[in-house]
Amino acid sequence: MSWSRRYLLGAVAAGAASPAWVALAAEPTAAGGDRPLQAAFDRFSASLNTGDVAGFLALFRDDAAIIDEDAPFRMSKAEFVDHLGFHGKNLWEGFAWVPRGQRIAVRGATGLVAGSATFRGKPRDAGFRLRHMLYTMGWHRDADAWRIVLFHQSPLVGHIERGSPG
Repeated sequence: MSWSRRYLLGAVAAGAASPAWVALAAEPTAAGGDRPLQAAFDRFSASLNTGDVAGFLALFRDDAAIIDEDAPFRMSKAEFVDHLGFHGKNLWEGFAWVPRGQRIAVRGATGLVAGSATFRGKPRDAGFRLRHMLYTMGWHRDADAWRIVLFHQSPLVGHIERGSPG
């Protein structure tokens, strides 16, 4: 994948890139070098969308830092687990996290994934939720697999109808 100056400037302007991202993306990832990270990201997305909480959480290192779209402060993995418990497994009639336009960069044991996503959901006792957001993810390749060390997603616009908590 080639990285154009226009893309990098647009990503920085949109908040989807940090100086570390720009430094990593200065040279394209070697052909095929991002496939294992792409596969890990696909597992992340699939586990989130199928409600596989154990599989989802297994992708995070214990020392991960997380800033979720509905809790605007930094959380540890343990705090994130508690936060997810607040949402509860049976509180949703429908849920989807749809990633779009992700960019992947890999340098050695470090990987970055950034893009936009749409969160769509219908809590059982509240209105439909639709949130468009930007996300950035820092990954580290441990001995056996890629693990998330940093996860941040922030909504661009939140649409909440009929009193859905937000």
